[in-house]
Amino acid sequence: MNRKSILAFLRYFLPLTGIIVLVSYFYADSHRDAERSHREAAEQLNVRLGAGMLDRRLLIVGRDLRLVATSRALKRYLEQGEPQELGRIAEDFLGFAEARAAYDQVRLLDPAGQEIVRIDHDGQQARIRAPAQLQNKADRYYFRDSIGLPAGSIYVSPLDLNVENGQLETPHRPTLRLAMPLADSQGRTRALLVLNYRAGEMLGYVADVTAQAANHLMVVNPEGHFLLAPRREDEWGFMLGKPELSLAHRYPASWARIRDMEAGQFADSAGLWTVATTHAARGLLDQPDRAARGLADGPSWKVIALLPASALPGLFDDKQIVPLAGLLLALAAAASAALARGKLQRDSTETRFRAYFQRAMVGMSINGPDKRWVAVNPAMSRILGYPPEALRGKTWEELTHPDDLPASLAAFDHIMRGESDGFELEKRYLRADGQAVETRVAAQAIRRPDGSVDSILTIVEDISERIAAEKAVRASEERLRRLGDNLPDSYLFQCRAGPDGHLQFTYLSSGVAQVHGMPAEEILAGTAPLFGSVDPAHLPGLRQAIADSDREQSDFQQEFRVRRPDGTWRWLQVRSRPRRQPDGKSEWDGVATDITARRESEALLDQQTRRAHALLELPWLRKQMEEAEFLRHVLGSIAEFTGSSTGFAYAIGDGGDLLQLAACWPAPPDGAGPIACRLSQAGQWADALRLRQPILIDAYPAGENDACLPPGTAPSRLAGVPVYGEDGIQLLVCVADKPEPYTLQDIETIQLMANTSWRIASQHRIDQALHVALQVVNASPVVCFRWRATAGWPVIFVSDNVTRWGYTVAGLMAGKPAFADMVHPDDLARVIDEVSRYTAEGRNDYLQEYRLLTGDGRVIWVSDRTQVGRNASGGVDFYDGVVTDITERRAQTEELTATLAAQRQLNKRLEEAHNQLLQSEKMASIGQLAAGIAHELNNPIGFVHSNLGTLESYLRDVMEIIDAYDHSLAVEGDLATRQAAIARLREERDFDYLRGDIVQLLSESKDGLARVRKIVQDLKTFSHVSEQEWQWADLHQGLDSTLNIVWNELKYKCQVVKEYGDLPKVHCLISQLNQVFMNLLVNASHAIESKGTITIRTRRQGDDAVCVEIADTGKGIAPEHLTRIFEPFFTTKPVGKGTGLGLSLSYGIINRHHGRIEVDSELGIGTTFRLILPINPPENSPETSR
Repeated sequence: MNRKSILAFLRYFLPLTGIIVLVSYFYADSHRDAERSHREAAEQLNVRLGAGMLDRRLLIVGRDLRLVATSRALKRYLEQGEPQELGRIAEDFLGFAEARAAYDQVRLLDPAGQEIVRIDHDGQQARIRAPAQLQNKADRYYFRDSIGLPAGSIYVSPLDLNVENGQLETPHRPTLRLAMPLADSQGRTRALLVLNYRAGEMLGYVADVTAQAANHLMVVNPEGHFLLAPRREDEWGFMLGKPELSLAHRYPASWARIRDMEAGQFADSAGLWTVATTHAARGLLDQPDRAARGLADGPSWKVIALLPASALPGLFDDKQIVPLAGLLLALAAAASAALARGKLQRDSTETRFRAYFQRAMVGMSINGPDKRWVAVNPAMSRILGYPPEALRGKTWEELTHPDDLPASLAAFDHIMRGESDGFELEKRYLRADGQAVETRVAAQAIRRPDGSVDSILTIVEDISERIAAEKAVRASEERLRRLGDNLPDSYLFQCRAGPDGHLQFTYLSSGVAQVHGMPAEEILAGTAPLFGSVDPAHLPGLRQAIADSDREQSDFQQEFRVRRPDGTWRWLQVRSRPRRQPDGKSEWDGVATDITARRESEALLDQQTRRAHALLELPWLRKQMEEAEFLRHVLGSIAEFTGSSTGFAYAIGDGGDLLQLAACWPAPPDGAGPIACRLSQAGQWADALRLRQPILIDAYPAGENDACLPPGTAPSRLAGVPVYGEDGIQLLVCVADKPEPYTLQDIETIQLMANTSWRIASQHRIDQALHVALQVVNASPVVCFRWRATAGWPVIFVSDNVTRWGYTVAGLMAGKPAFADMVHPDDLARVIDEVSRYTAEGRNDYLQEYRLLTGDGRVIWVSDRTQVGRNASGGVDFYDGVVTDITERRAQTEELTATLAAQRQLNKRLEEAHNQLLQSEKMASIGQLAAGIAHELNNPIGFVHSNLGTLESYLRDVMEIIDAYDHSLAVEGDLATRQAAIARLREERDFDYLRGDIVQLLSESKDGLARVRKIVQDLKTFSHVSEQEWQWADLHQGLDSTLNIVWNELKYKCQVVKEYGDLPKVHCLISQLNQVFMNLLVNASHAIESKGTITIRTRRQGDDAVCVEIADTGKGIAPEHLTRIFEPFFTTKPVGKGTGLGLSLSYGIINRHHGRIEVDSELGIGTTFRLILPINPPENSPETSR
């Protein structure tokens, strides 16, 4: 070949070679990087999700173990070792197992390995194992490895299959055992708490979150044995005697590298390995401080993904570039040689070029200056979806996507104008099926010697997969960004150690503003505001954890409190993983989560658990303590739960106005006396009683002088709650001096504890009273029954003292006999009829007396006081009866009845004698007054008699005058003479005087006779024996009639003054009261020796009584006689002047009227007797009914 041909060849070959090499390298490199990045990111995500799920489940299991260890019964057992506590522990464990079905077993072992409490859960139901089924586990590795750990440490066993009675359980159950040694207050290990966790649940969660990698993801233990594998038959080989089923056996070289790797990714001949390690101790932590949480070193597990090379078609090395590059270079050489050799050699070269052209893996075409395809290879046809002959009839302009056409035309124009010989660009072609295909196009112009374009060689690479991968990466990045921005109460971050050793944040998702209350820009500018918001108590631990993570390149996990700019405290959990950068500095990618709600929920759950245990203990404690000590214990518990330093409780009395200190915590100083005060004296702490609702006082008045508070109490912050009972507010409970403000949760705690304790204390008092009542009942003669309201009245309760009647409680409760069979047959029909009638009438109680047959054959009389127990609809459910043996009383009653009959007969005779005595006294009084009465009768009778004599003389004269008139009329004669004779006769007889005096004499005689009639009538009324009926009478009339009878006794030496008031009629025995009036008037007359005055006064005495006073101005009664004047037969009068019965009988008469006699007397001045009488004495009394 001559020099000219060589130059021509090189002229075409060298530019084509450069283009081909560049295009081939670019294609391979870009495809490889995109595919590798996408695959690596996906594998890392799957592995981290799996490891994170293991951490999360371990965290939950660790919390559950700590929760079970808080059992109050368990703590008491550790301190006291009482076997009876084991039953309570079993109940606590059973409740936990029923709520947490993820545990096969919850066990308590003694220090010798013997199970003492065991709960088994079969996935459906939890059961307590009987003592005979408990086993000794001293030979099991988890017992040996954990029993010697410090108390409170958490031991985590390797993950294996459960063994029961020395044999693998089938079906196989992956099990993880967590154990915690438990000690008493002296630090002595007393028991081991063990949870058997169904680890299959944990592995199932891992499989769920890594489902995309299920065919190549595995979980292995530290020896490389499969715990979770793509093929189920590869799992648990080390437990089944198949050690070859392990990663270490299949890939020894890879395992040697993986074994010491914490996390990372590498590729070898087996494929792409992605590794993440989970440590049991780390997973169990709420905080990274293992020493503070008492965690023992535990096993670790690796989550591994192996993506074989065969599954990565885009992941090839540089050796794959050589065939492609060689092929393209050969094509370029052939083309160049063809151009250089000329027409003779062109045909031969063209044949070879076409062979290469047809076999190329990328699309190749030759286009003319008119944009048409002159030649296309099969790859180009596949890319565009057209057969070669169809493409040769089209231009590339027709198949270019309209949006990409301007750029393609501009590059083509540059070539046509000679401004460039080629171009590279990415564009979309429209396939025959209408779909757009992403391509990378490299074009090179072939020019004629004159520089014009002869043709354009084009290489088209289908980059749809790469573009899709890049879009997927961008979408994944966008999803991650949105995930970071939308994480609830969380944010993603990236930070690195700065030159000065302090952290510098390089990325923060938008959630940081919600969590910290400050914009991301402020934290990105410097970490001072962020670290300044950390609780000073947590800051040293936080800095140390950062330093440890940086030094050891270990995962960072920490929980701490931060204060937001608004002053509120929030709990933050930060988890991140460091990477060592080329400059030696560490960079952390992580997530920060606001766990305030979780912390509060955990604190609330812990408090509720402790509070529930405290509440369950209260009934037992009340039985062991006096009430004051019990209330003090409750106050201490409330103070502990609310974080208070003091507490006190006041009992409420006197309708809510009196407060009496019932208890205080801590106990008051020695010598402190009882404290009681009125509500008006109490300070603001008593507002809960005044308002009748709970109160919270965050700033208690410092200067308030309150003597009602317990000694030494000066609250700065206070919460108070009233406790209600059946009669209103019974107790006021307050706690004080919590370091932080009280919350509604504190109020809930106080209410729950105080109400429960008060209810228990009240019930205890009721129980004690009931116990005493039962003792009293059993010691009393009454027997208490409760009968069901059905046929035969079956007994559902009877007091123990029924045995005195020959029956047993058990027998009666069993219906042997029924109560109806105990009633005497002769009384049964009556008893049934009375019960039916009383029940139908709606009565709630009634009393019956009947005979009862005792168990030993006696017949007794009983009194049955029954209360009817009705339901809401008014129907009768039961009867409560108090049955008393009245046999002796019945006999006594019969005897008393006979005695009363005799007594009544005697009383009747006494009554008759009494009435006779009254009548005798009355007649004696009348006898004493007889002369006076006779004198009083004689006077009017005397002048009536005298008047009758005068009237007789007057009548004779009148009759004589009448006869004269008759004679004058009968004879004839001189009328004047006759009249003169009559006139003389009238004058002689003094007729005018007679006519006037006759009328006067008749009037005087009528008055005298009326006086006699009145005296006789009053005397008759006074002395009548039969006037013993109660009637409404006028006392003034009685006084006047009595005065009329005794007037002769009074008129010569007494002036009677009547001062009558306005009196109503009085219900009385008027004849007896008249006798009282007469006795008092006669005694007054006798007391006046010469001249004096007797005053009679009457008036109303209140609304229901009257008063009658009889006062005299006599000589009075000696003081030594005043106390005896009402004694029978006592008198100071001379013999024959009085009987000594007048005042005694008067006293009895007034007493019979439910009245009273009052006496005032002064020697030489006079005496006043005052009678107070009810207007209407009580009816049906023995006195008034007699």
